[in-house]
Amino acid sequence: MLSQLVEKFESAQVSLASLLLRRLARAHATSAKPSENIVRKLYPSWSELVASRGSPTDPELRAAARAVLVAQLPSEAWSLIPSLELRAAPVMSTWTYQNEAMTWNIGEGDLVLDVGSGGWPFKRADHLADKFPEETSHRVETMVRDERPFFEVDLEKLPFEDRAYDFVFCSHVLEHLDNPGQAMRELMRVARRGYIEVPTRLSDVMFNFTRLQNHHRWHSLRLGNTLLLIEWNERERRELGNDFFTALHSEYSNNFQDFFERNRDLFFTSYSWDEKIEFLIIDKDGRVFDSSYASS
Repeated sequence: MLSQLVEKFESAQVSLASLLLRRLARAHATSAKPSENIVRKLYPSWSELVASRGSPTDPELRAAARAVLVAQLPSEAWSLIPSLELRAAPVMSTWTYQNEAMTWNIGEGDLVLDVGSGGWPFKRADHLADKFPEETSHRVETMVRDERPFFEVDLEKLPFEDRAYDFVFCSHVLEHLDNPGQAMRELMRVARRGYIEVPTRLSDVMFNFTRLQNHHRWHSLRLGNTLLLIEWNERERRELGNDFFTALHSEYSNNFQDFFERNRDLFFTSYSWDEKIEFLIIDKDGRVFDSSYASS
């Protein structure tokens, strides 16, 4: 009996606090500034009560809470307050973006290979290939196998004949390899054209991939028509926190999501090639590790 009374009392407190928040928000909207003393006392109590009862799902209440908070901050700080608006859809992952948003100059009759197909195979691929069909530290998602032919391969020594494919797709694979230069030579050997995508330095830093040992060995940059891969050194491998990763995957709209969607090219190097891949690989000590220009 007592527990039921406590529950009803807490529910009433939440309702009253919600009502007050709405009224304060409306007062702010009409330029009748609410008492800072009232807000200062009310807001922590409301937050504590709501936390004990679960997150509020009322859009009007969320908007009211944000309005009250914004009212207490200088205008230059308003952009720091999250919108508290649920997204209509998540930010597209790399593979969803490739499969649904990007366009591809691939003929209907072209034979296409996806090397490193992993958990998100390229929709246009006729054949799939991966080095790790089972669990691996290089992949967090479950391996996907469908009706398409699958080959277990080492990208640095592919088991296909010269020019067996018209197009080869290789996304987020080279950064994991010990010898990406040899892998690119193999891509050029087995296909006439292709697409490579590799995370940039900015991407690995902001999304905290630098902390993972034996995961990404290289980050990328494109200079003209040259794909540049640079090795991470031990000093750079440290914990940087997951704030940006969490913000990107949040169900609520935020400024970082907008920035990411407008500037995907800053996070991933896209490299389409025809006949030849020009590359330069620099090791962690600043020396040339490999290059397509070595024999030029």
